[in-house]
Amino acid sequence: MRREVSFAGRGPAAALIARLDRTFVRRVGRYGCVGVAVSVFYSLTVIACVRGLHPMTPTEASVIAFVLTLPVSYLAHGRVTFADRPSDKFQPLRFGVSTAMSFVVAVGGMYWITEIAGWSYLLGIVWNSFVIPATNFFVYLLWVFRSKSDIGRTP
Repeated sequence: MRREVSFAGRGPAAALIARLDRTFVRRVGRYGCVGVAVSVFYSLTVIACVRGLHPMTPTEASVIAFVLTLPVSYLAHGRVTFADRPSDKFQPLRFGVSTAMSFVVAVGGMYWITEIAGWSYLLGIVWNSFVIPATNFFVYLLWVFRSKSDIGRTP
């Protein structure tokens, strides 16, 4: 016999957990897998540029890696993370706008970490591996991979 668990009166965290549906949890899992793959690709590209293309600064390497990672990220998130969302003609534009913001954070963060603070570019890679995916998930979920028919529906 299966017993129902009530989350009533157990606080906001329990209420949030109760509202999460399986589709959302699966999407988070897919986003995590795609995000790790994209982050590894970006990281290896930065490292290859810094070590192999002397005298390239970590900030310049970050720009090159970001540009090379962009199509990989769009295709992977569009076809894996958000494959169940209907496509529309404005998704590439919305992705481009959100990517421009991510570009500023990624390259600006790398510049600040390496040039201003004087720390290793590897810390800049760590910065980008955590900050960008954490913010992009919600931007992608609520805006980029959402068509007019999705407005008003629960993600």
